[in-house]
Amino acid sequence: MQRVFVDSIDWERVVLIINGHVEPAGSTAPVRLHVEDTRTGLVIQIPDAVPETDGTFTVRFKIMQANELMPLDVGEWMLFAEDGLMREPVAMGADFALDVVGYPGMFSSVYRYWVFPAREPMTGQFYLAVNYRGVIPPVPETPLEAIKMALSRHLRQWRQDAYQVVYGVVRAIVPKNGKRILFTSDSRDHLSGNLLHIYERMQERGLDREYKMMGAFKGSIADKRGLLDKFTFAAKLAVADVVIMDDYHPMTYKVDYDEGVRRIQVWHASGAFKTVGYSRIGKPGGPNPFSPGHKNYTHAIVAAEHDVPFYAEAYGIPEERVIPTGIPRLDLFFDEAYKTNTRNLVYETVPQIRDRYVILFAPTFRGEGPRDAYYDYDQLDLPALYALCEEMDAVVVFKMHPFVIEPLPIPAEYADRFIDATKSREINEFLMVADLAITDYSSLVFEYSILDRPMLFFAYDLEEYISTRDFYEPFEEFVPGRIVRTFGEMLDAIRSRDFEQEKVHAFAQTHLGHLGQLEGGSTDRVIDQLILGRGEA
Repeated sequence: MQRVFVDSIDWERVVLIINGHVEPAGSTAPVRLHVEDTRTGLVIQIPDAVPETDGTFTVRFKIMQANELMPLDVGEWMLFAEDGLMREPVAMGADFALDVVGYPGMFSSVYRYWVFPAREPMTGQFYLAVNYRGVIPPVPETPLEAIKMALSRHLRQWRQDAYQVVYGVVRAIVPKNGKRILFTSDSRDHLSGNLLHIYERMQERGLDREYKMMGAFKGSIADKRGLLDKFTFAAKLAVADVVIMDDYHPMTYKVDYDEGVRRIQVWHASGAFKTVGYSRIGKPGGPNPFSPGHKNYTHAIVAAEHDVPFYAEAYGIPEERVIPTGIPRLDLFFDEAYKTNTRNLVYETVPQIRDRYVILFAPTFRGEGPRDAYYDYDQLDLPALYALCEEMDAVVVFKMHPFVIEPLPIPAEYADRFIDATKSREINEFLMVADLAITDYSSLVFEYSILDRPMLFFAYDLEEYISTRDFYEPFEEFVPGRIVRTFGEMLDAIRSRDFEQEKVHAFAQTHLGHLGQLEGGSTDRVIDQLILGRGEA
């Protein structure tokens, strides 16, 4: 049996990269590896690798999905190579550097998950040492506070148990008929975005006469459901044959579904840019690595094959569940009548932008989430921007992220050229009229690239954003336009029309070109392949 050595390990976000070699070199037999829990004997397989001619190999180990879509548990996991019925311990190579191969990024203020390599002192065998610390509960300062905390904990548990009971009873007494579809969101109070486009297209095709289409919505992830609303939702979820959701939805992760029930995530973003979900483990605001959230999706949509591995990583699901159908709400970007009507509607609603150069300023938020989201308005030189607008006969439409708590302070004397469109939920209307889009780390780059118009990326805090949030691909190589680091540099780029616009077309082809995404038809693909199951993807 050939000997297998680990020479180094590295991380690509939450994917462990194992680099090694075999002795003697020259073998083309696959290297079959597994890790084994030293306490329980549990064996977790690792993907095979085929050695190069010099004997070296590389293995990508999705450590966050290792054990039935859960991470490796706390303990020591020995690495073995397999050859038929034989197994051989994997040793560390002579140049292996233990001091540089941990995962220092897997830390956050709430959840900590450590994965470090170690060497068994007697044999030199390689193993992974895993440790974890979850939420540290607050310590009550008084007996009364302790009583309140206990009552609150018991009440939450009672509500959760009651929710499970309602779901279980309805599930038991109402048989599935294959005809009930639930559209639901925990962060929108009505049908919108991809959900709306799917719903309306099903109506256009007459499918509402064949299928019962139900809805269940909530205005914000931070809003609390009333008891009746919670139980009503449980009942709808219990009878649904297809569940379609558009964002993080905790209530859908807490039940056991019948086999055959389709759970389809139609996430609002049009592509993978900044990291989300389980890709953020160890970052501020990142999730609990042992959470069940997202992991029960049977299908998730993406715009193109290029993004499949990123979304699978983010949701913590196998890549085969991520389907490149295209994004339903982008179909409108290929509907000329819609684009004309939308532009006319915006001109009627905001008449001061007609016949002017329109700049859309739409950055994302900073902070961990809705409770502390902000944008650093000190970075904006509004007087200088207004002067440029007068010089160019331009207007600026500001569309701040809806999470941002503090509104943009626009002086009254600038209202003729500065428009605050933050309260508008959908951004598509303003994309249609914008001559230039300025953003930073927002996924609007995907939608706007379809229009083949210029973009600027005002990344004043790029290094900090990488350290706290990060991207799936290097920012400087990814973005289809010029990066500016100061507000003055941004004004100069606008004035000189220096946008590096030549990058836009290639970007759209890479990220939105799959299966005719750049021609529309995504909504029908989602309906036919995923909801109706006709011609399975």
